[in-house]
Amino acid sequence: MTEKKRRRWKKKDPNNERGRVAIRYRGYPTSEQTGKIMRIDGSCRFVKNLAKEQRDLAHRLGVRSPSYTRQSADMKELRDDPELTPWLADAPSQILQQAIRDTDTAYHRFVSGQSWYPTWTRKGSRASFRDPQGVKFRRLSRRWGEVKIQGVDWILVKAHRPLVGSRITSATVVIEPDGKLFISLLCERHKRQPTKPLAEEGTTVGIDRGIAVAIATSDGELINRENWTPKEKERLRRLEKARERKKAARKSENTRARAKGAPTKYKSGKQKDTELAIAALYGRARRRRNDFVEQESYGLAKNHRLSIFEDLHLPAMTRSAKGTVDNPGKRVAQKAGLNRGLLDKALGAILSRTEDKVVCHGHGTLCVPAPGTSITCPECGYTNKANRASRSVFICVACGHKAHADINAAIIIRERGIKLALAGGTPVAALQGNNLDPDSSGAEPEHQGRRGSGNQETGHITVRKLA
Repeated sequence: MTEKKRRRWKKKDPNNERGRVAIRYRGYPTSEQTGKIMRIDGSCRFVKNLAKEQRDLAHRLGVRSPSYTRQSADMKELRDDPELTPWLADAPSQILQQAIRDTDTAYHRFVSGQSWYPTWTRKGSRASFRDPQGVKFRRLSRRWGEVKIQGVDWILVKAHRPLVGSRITSATVVIEPDGKLFISLLCERHKRQPTKPLAEEGTTVGIDRGIAVAIATSDGELINRENWTPKEKERLRRLEKARERKKAARKSENTRARAKGAPTKYKSGKQKDTELAIAALYGRARRRRNDFVEQESYGLAKNHRLSIFEDLHLPAMTRSAKGTVDNPGKRVAQKAGLNRGLLDKALGAILSRTEDKVVCHGHGTLCVPAPGTSITCPECGYTNKANRASRSVFICVACGHKAHADINAAIIIRERGIKLALAGGTPVAALQGNNLDPDSSGAEPEHQGRRGSGNQETGHITVRKLA
């Protein structure tokens, strides 16, 4: 009897969901590898701008925009042409195809209303590209490892933590403005069974995000972190003033040189050093911000069966107020400072990273409408702007309930999320054994936090120290 052939398809297991986890390593490339990375980044920038130009031209002519398949085939012909663009052959075709796919995704996100219209990719001090195929990782010792990137070969990295997941799906290489290189490995990981039972107290949490307090939870925690020290802010102000003086001096020199017919200058060495020092300060603050986001999102994803956030439209919240020439905006400088504060707290990254990490623990996230969360009383349900006595104080004018304003908003967010989950408004509500009480607030005024603690009555905040 002949042996039956193995089936090429396999029925999808509904209980075997997969997620992705990103792990970021600090890389230490050689000078030759840095040159290859910069050349690949230049090729990807050219391909992205060419794909954007084709789509914009099709829109102006009123014809159908080219698809990813068509643009990928055109890129292959352009890459194989030894006379027109011979330098494209130095970049792997899979990386260039990924650049076209990223452009296609950007346009799809714009059409669906998730992001703004795609902009041109400009040459600058930051280089990045994504390798979607053939990425490998091997450990050399307890602290060091290597990552293989197409077109660059093995890059030495500091392996501060092991890989998680079954396989590596892609790798993103980034050279920041201060010259430091990082490699983010995206790993596929199977969804685990929930590690927190629904019956346990504190298993569902509401999270309120803000500027003065980055994270306020319904359990009574106030977690915050400052990414800039006072001395760093002062040094940044001095360096930015020095940069503007050098730019103004170079501009006046170039104006006189053009009048005389002499060659103009681009940048002086001192200006480049000043810009590098500014980039180093911003890079230090960015890494502190990322560290805060990673730690807090891990705690939320691990310790809570369901994390409930308010649905904030951050692109609209951080939009500039400068207006137009015919209709100029008001209080533009104040709005710019508010936008910087919102972006410095990484409110969107806290949500996105929590959504990425809940898969590893079998937990879930949920977003509820934001209007009215900060002015609604959890005791009597009365909603009025007068309930917000100040930025951090909530006093209900109907029943006299007093609480910290941010913690009170987190309690309202939790109550809304529980009702929405029990009503079946999200796939998270399909969790088995959901016996949460939608009328319970779950607030513990004197509960001490992990890295920052707060009291619901006094609103005292313990700020984490800088790394």
